[in-house]
Amino acid sequence: MTKMTFFPLGNADSTLLRLADGRMILKDYCNYESAGEEDRRVRLDEELRICLREERRDRFDTVAFSHADDDHTHGAEDFFWLDHAEQYQGPGRVHIPELWVPACFILEVGATGTARIIRQEARYRFRKGQGIKVFGNPEPLEAWLRVEGIRPSERLHLIQKAGQCIPGFDRNRGQVEIFSHSPFSYRMEGDEVDRNGNSLVWHLTFFEGDTEYRCMLGADADHGAWANLILKTEQRGRHDRLVTNLFKVSHHSSYKSLAEEKGKDETTPRPEVARMFNRCLPGCILVSSSDPIPSGNTKQPPHRQAAAYYRRIARERGNEKNYIVTMEYPSVERPRPLIVDVTQRGFVVRRSLAAVAGPALVVSRPSPRLG
Repeated sequence: MTKMTFFPLGNADSTLLRLADGRMILKDYCNYESAGEEDRRVRLDEELRICLREERRDRFDTVAFSHADDDHTHGAEDFFWLDHAEQYQGPGRVHIPELWVPACFILEVGATGTARIIRQEARYRFRKGQGIKVFGNPEPLEAWLRVEGIRPSERLHLIQKAGQCIPGFDRNRGQVEIFSHSPFSYRMEGDEVDRNGNSLVWHLTFFEGDTEYRCMLGADADHGAWANLILKTEQRGRHDRLVTNLFKVSHHSSYKSLAEEKGKDETTPRPEVARMFNRCLPGCILVSSSDPIPSGNTKQPPHRQAAAYYRRIARERGNEKNYIVTMEYPSVERPRPLIVDVTQRGFVVRRSLAAVAGPALVVSRPSPRLG
């Protein structure tokens, strides 16, 4: 059975996809040390080892990093086997058969900490020409490749452009299509890499019999990145790639993923972003990988105003409780991984053992057939 797991890590991200053919894709990794008894975040390294044991596996098929920020990468060098340096190798480490990164991981100059280590691993694999997929347009990578003495044409097969489906996944292989929305270009903010604008945004179409269910994994895209993505998708007539039964909202329910202004009680999204959320189907689930929603105003996400908008979208689609915050599920006192099964009945939130006993909740409906 296909299923997705969203881990309660505070304002941090990690999502595990287990596909119908047994393949496992991990998108992001963040494993902070416990801050004390009041820290209710799960230990991601322990949770992932449990998932691997359940599947009788010792590795994931693919590990993807949405972008280089610490809340998507922290501690990866302590968990994974990295090929580029012996200090990141040894018993018990989890191998990465294929690493997926945005182009900025290759090109960023000022990376530090874990981001720098992953950059070195990505560069090592890109030089060797194996075990990696780089997301973005090939042109920005050409100068780097030439400096390395590599003809760009020899690495084109490792570059995944936006606006296309990732090869190797379809109705018969994994029962899923993974459509890459972003990055479609290499964006800078002054002299700094725009990590959020270059993050990996995917649209997934799951196939269950004759029925399709659609999911958006939003990474940390801000409203400007979303607007560009949406306009390009609409211009190409790919409106189906904006339709969702499940939407993992961006950047821990930050208002900046919706609009420039926070709003007093509810963020009003810019028009392009509003059009996208208007394509959420009845029963749509919205998942916020974040701390609990505060009652007052805060500088850092999650922002109550953005949460109010997402709750309204869920309510208008049938159930306000379909806006699910990872650090509130099943309870603020004891958050546990949110597991969503993909079945012929729809996306089904698996009831946590920490929750009150009862049946699983079906919270989505089939996508319409779209051309």
